[in-house]
Amino acid sequence: MTDNNLEVNMEINDIKDTKEKYDFLKAFLKLEAQRRSPSREGMIDALRESLNVANSEIRDVEKSRHETTPTPWENISNEDMYRKLTEYQQGMYQHAVKKFGEEVVKKLLEQGMQ
Repeated sequence: MTDNNLEVNMEINDIKDTKEKYDFLKAFLKLEAQRRSPSREGMIDALRESLNVANSEIRDVEKSRHETTPTPWENISNEDMYRKLTEYQQGMYQHAVKKFGEEVVKKLLEQGMQ
């Protein structure tokens, strides 16, 4: 591989990493916004987006709470959906720490919450 190809590959990896951080932060902040000012459609949107980012870790959190059967959003009460916001944030956090490291995640959240 030539030096130019190596540089391009490194740049592509940097872009992918930046996009993954952006996607995490955007989804995490959507969950937080719904915790502060919930609406049914907003909660559904935030929960769906989170699953796109950290499906495996979120499902692990649900399994730890013995929620193993996925339920359609229409069949979930507002109260249960609101409770899921925190669970999904936990899964998102676990995903991001595995991917980027805890210090990076803390800095992202600190900057994003300002």
